[in-house]
Amino acid sequence: MHKNKLIVVVIFIIISFFVVRHSMRLGVSVVEVVSSSALYPLLRAQQFVIVPIAAWFDRRATMHDLEGRIHCLQQENEKLLAENIELKAFHSHSDQTAELRNFNKRYQLHKGCMAQVLARHFSSSNQFFLVDAGFSQGIKKDMVVLYGNNIVGRVAAVYPWYCKVCLITDSDCKVAAIAGKSNATGIHEGNNDALSTTMRYVSHLASVDKDDTVLSSGEGLVFPKGFALGKVISADKNDLFYTITVKPALDFNAVRYCTLIAKEDIT
Repeated sequence: MHKNKLIVVVIFIIISFFVVRHSMRLGVSVVEVVSSSALYPLLRAQQFVIVPIAAWFDRRATMHDLEGRIHCLQQENEKLLAENIELKAFHSHSDQTAELRNFNKRYQLHKGCMAQVLARHFSSSNQFFLVDAGFSQGIKKDMVVLYGNNIVGRVAAVYPWYCKVCLITDSDCKVAAIAGKSNATGIHEGNNDALSTTMRYVSHLASVDKDDTVLSSGEGLVFPKGFALGKVISADKNDLFYTITVKPALDFNAVRYCTLIAKEDIT
């Protein structure tokens, strides 16, 4: 115990000797030397500990600011992308419906309803479209469905938000028709084939030419006069009537929009 105290006293004397000697050599007081000696470790600690920590906090704040700016830029980018998509969609819709809108103006189909094709069905039993116009748009059964100068079909069933369109290629869709050049009249009907229809009950006394245009004659309650149905592919003469094969004027797989209108509203 006494030995330990002795060691501490010796160390204190040695330190005091060096402090006094150092102060005399530098011309400063002992107090200044002692205080500076005590302050130096704190300065070194600030350099190696406090300064790096402060720098870390500064970097963290800067990164937080950058992350905030990146988030804002991402939101602006997403907004611009959404606007770009909206403009492209509008431009596409405008291109796709331009022909139909021009046709509607030409024929003054102001009471017609332009609708988009939602679904298509082609089978050996029936052929129809589902389009996005129904009771809520004033659609009624047996309204005629047009695309440009061509007849698509007639409204067969109406629901609140959409309707079913029986195509001219369906066997249940019959249209009073006339051949454009010879004025031969008959009944156009579907064969449940999207690529081929038939014109029946054309008198064998009439003249029917290949590639002649088949038009609606306007007779009957549903379909108006003067709209295209197709083109004559072949005409087989029988004892009393021709059997005429017709290629539809429309590619029904390509039709995206159509106009629904009552016969009496076409002027």
